[in-house]
Amino acid sequence: MKTFFGIVAVLIGMLGLEGCIVPFSPPEVTAADKFLVVDGFLNTGAKDSSRIQLSYTQLVTNKNAFTAAVGAQVIVEGNKGSVYNFTEIGKGLYRLAPRTFNEAEQFRLRIRTSTRKEYVSSYVEVKQTPPIDSITYKIAADKSAVQININTHDPRAKTRFYRWKFEETWEYRMSLYSLYEVKNNAIIDRVDNINTCWSTEKPSTILLASTVKLTQDLIRDIPITNVPTSSNKMLVKYSILVKQYGLTQEGFEYWTNLAKTTETTGSLFDPQPSQVTGNIKSTSDSQELVFGFFSAVAPQEQRIFITPSLGRYEWCVPTDTLSAAEALKSPDLLLSEYWPEGARVPQYITGDHACTDCRTRGGTIIRPSFWQ
Repeated sequence: MKTFFGIVAVLIGMLGLEGCIVPFSPPEVTAADKFLVVDGFLNTGAKDSSRIQLSYTQLVTNKNAFTAAVGAQVIVEGNKGSVYNFTEIGKGLYRLAPRTFNEAEQFRLRIRTSTRKEYVSSYVEVKQTPPIDSITYKIAADKSAVQININTHDPRAKTRFYRWKFEETWEYRMSLYSLYEVKNNAIIDRVDNINTCWSTEKPSTILLASTVKLTQDLIRDIPITNVPTSSNKMLVKYSILVKQYGLTQEGFEYWTNLAKTTETTGSLFDPQPSQVTGNIKSTSDSQELVFGFFSAVAPQEQRIFITPSLGRYEWCVPTDTLSAAEALKSPDLLLSEYWPEGARVPQYITGDHACTDCRTRGGTIIRPSFWQ
């Protein structure tokens, strides 16, 4: 089957030790049934919205994107009578605006699909998440990579189970700079700077750690990600936003099993090789499979910026020098003017798009609002 969950890696175990990854090769699932997949949680922090993604499993042989569960009703119910209705915002994604919750209340998720099936989770307690102490980095001795680490602790020793997600953004620049562009059959000064872009990735890696075997609820230098220098993400400026979640023991066990099961699937929507169900059940058929785990937690987050200047610019050279008439028809970009000796009109130096326009690498020329 294919689900919403992706390739994962696990960091589990005692402080200072790397988690072990155990190879797992379950048999391929070939049943044609579609089962509900629930991805999301109740964000009990007052600043951020809660989001629930609903989709369906599909056969391994189906290479299409996952099927979104649209037209559903998504509700969170408190055991003291509170009710919160989510709003569908498209493609199976449901949102609840930020608000204040009673942290002494327990909550459950209720889903009614467009096919009139109903699913409900068990009640879960609101799990507190301690702040992130620091995000640090270490450059490899041979400068081949940069490792990002996280440090945190809970002085109350009540968290014990942790999960992290991260997104990375980096600024990059092209080897050649275009000063001019062609518009309305005329050469004009370029309006937008297409030399500098920003790109963002949100890996689906599952990162977990537990301190249950330690005397202190303390996480020290747990690796979050390792960024190869060859990626050029570290060449100009790099930023990583890390989100930290406190888990219940049941939630930790669910994510651990999911990580062990799906670590070889390859990408976010690739086949899930075995059945890992959580705390969500069908109200009409207790034997029906439902994938996902509902929790209630206020995440903590922290962002850092790094400028180690590691990597290298691609070797590029201009492609040609053209007259104005030729430049108007050239498929290449216009880099700069060139005035031959005694010339009354300039010629134009051109460059290939792949060496000049940063958008060809998938980034955007719009500077992120958080960029420093």
